[in-house]
Amino acid sequence: MVIASVDVPPVAPLQGEHRFRSRGEYRIAADAIREYARAIGATDPLHRDERAARARGFDALVAPPTFATTVWMRAEEQTLEALVPDFHSGRVVHADRTLEIVRPLLAGDRLSCDIGFESFRHYRDYDVVSVTTVLRDLEGRVVTTGSSTLLVHTHLGSGRPTGRRAPQDLEPVPVQRRLRTPQRDRTAPQLPRPSVDLGPLAVGADLPVDTVTVAAADVVRHTGAAQACGAVPGMMTLGLVAGYLGRWLGDPTALTKLRVQYAPKMHYLTVTPDAPAAIRFGGQVGWLSSRRRMVTVVVDALSKGRKLFGYATAEARLG
Repeated sequence: MVIASVDVPPVAPLQGEHRFRSRGEYRIAADAIREYARAIGATDPLHRDERAARARGFDALVAPPTFATTVWMRAEEQTLEALVPDFHSGRVVHADRTLEIVRPLLAGDRLSCDIGFESFRHYRDYDVVSVTTVLRDLEGRVVTTGSSTLLVHTHLGSGRPTGRRAPQDLEPVPVQRRLRTPQRDRTAPQLPRPSVDLGPLAVGADLPVDTVTVAAADVVRHTGAAQACGAVPGMMTLGLVAGYLGRWLGDPTALTKLRVQYAPKMHYLTVTPDAPAAIRFGGQVGWLSSRRRMVTVVVDALSKGRKLFGYATAEARLG
């Protein structure tokens, strides 16, 4: 199997001098969870019915795994607007995204956000920007971590970060503070373990094929949930992958990691009111541990005969 990739050179470290933390809180609203779930086709009752969530051991609605990206995008845009001259969200192309999930987000959660502008390099007509984002609860425990490589279209040499001002709603973080990677915190409240019963599984087994149709109204709905129009297409396809895997697993809280690299010229879905986009999902089991009750899968996504991703992988707990 030939895997396409985005032609992106290695990026150079910036020695960690661009670190910020949110000044206020990000509050997770139940209505925002419902709207986002509807936009990406996440149909599990956990996302829309409090009674269903309580029946499965949660105190509130459970957000889809990629709901955290709605916070990322706001923080990323604020950082890039402050550090990259002439930045505009409409000039951003997504190269790859990784989401690591420590626990599901719940309605009523109050989160802080740390964001690190990790590296920068000018390449052709783009600035290659690497960003890491960490969401924490009020006790400082890591909830999710996201990392992104973005291609920001600028004039040659004009986009080098200046660091002259802090982004709005974010404050500088001391240089010596490093962004933590997700780790299980034994002091954190214990949430229900995922319940997954897929029957016999084997490495190389095919995932079921599922076709999702994305209408213009879904894109508008996702834009409203994300509040970041320029970043919607790439992030929406990440959400659609999570929705597909949640339906296959039977429990979206089983997902622990998603990683996608976007295929060349397929960073945006073409959707109009008269022409919705159909996406065909499938994949294979890539790795399986019966002892650890973990599975890694490779996901394929096709639209109009073309691959959306150079690669897409996910990890999940089976119980």
